[in-house]
Amino acid sequence: MKLGTGLHTYEVAEGWPRLPDGWAFTQTPAVVVDSQDRVYVFNRSAHPVIVFDRDGRFLHAWGEDVFMRAHGLWIDGHDHLYFVDMDAHLLIKCTTEGKVLMTVGTKGIPHPDGSPFNIPTDVAVRSDGVFYVSDGYGNSRVHKFAPDGRLLSSW
Repeated sequence: MKLGTGLHTYEVAEGWPRLPDGWAFTQTPAVVVDSQDRVYVFNRSAHPVIVFDRDGRFLHAWGEDVFMRAHGLWIDGHDHLYFVDMDAHLLIKCTTEGKVLMTVGTKGIPHPDGSPFNIPTDVAVRSDGVFYVSDGYGNSRVHKFAPDGRLLSSW
């Protein structure tokens, strides 16, 4: 099976993963693995976050009432998930079970003035919790945030 869109396509072992009957991935912009080898697939289906064990067995899904359009994802050293939702114009930090810990941005409202966000694309998190969000489609900027979500700088 091949997964991916755009520039990158990845080979996945046949039969991995095993989705529930009637479920399918539509577009899958991001995949991460936590410290317990659980695989988080952030996709644009009716079930935005689908979690599998290392052998591809479905564990659970969540995010149906949280996300509008999946784009970027990062997992930090504490297994916190940082999701970038391009249509919601948000960065959403969650636990591995889906509890929202922090939201940065204004849901559903783009900020074309260069402030966060206008169709954000991805996120990267340093070991000290500082994180960077590329705001590439609308603002063509990178925003640097403190671990608490406070904007530190943009360029």
